[in-house]
Amino acid sequence: MSQSEWEQTLFTVILHAGNARSSAKEAQEFATERDWDAAQASLDEANDEVILAHKSNVDIIQREAKGEKMEFSVLLVHALDLLVLAWSEIDFAEQFINLNKRITKLEDQVGTR
Repeated sequence: MSQSEWEQTLFTVILHAGNARSSAKEAQEFATERDWDAAQASLDEANDEVILAHKSNVDIIQREAKGEKMEFSVLLVHALDLLVLAWSEIDFAEQFINLNKRITKLEDQVGTR
């Protein structure tokens, strides 16, 4: 893999992982506003983006497994860091949405909303 292709692969991971994090945070904001449909749409978008990032990451792993040496770089660390953060942010967003739905339901039951 040429240096240019390597950097492009890493930037692909960075782009999609960053998009996934942004969409997950957006889902949390919609959940705070109790806009469940928008929250789910943003969460779905986050999952789609993290899948794209993960596919590029899998390509890196498969190439290395086949004996192709991958250059270690700050971009690699950043790309992998963002991917892990994206997964974590999506997990948190799912829990946050579910918790907010439960709170809303309880508020409706006791009439405090």
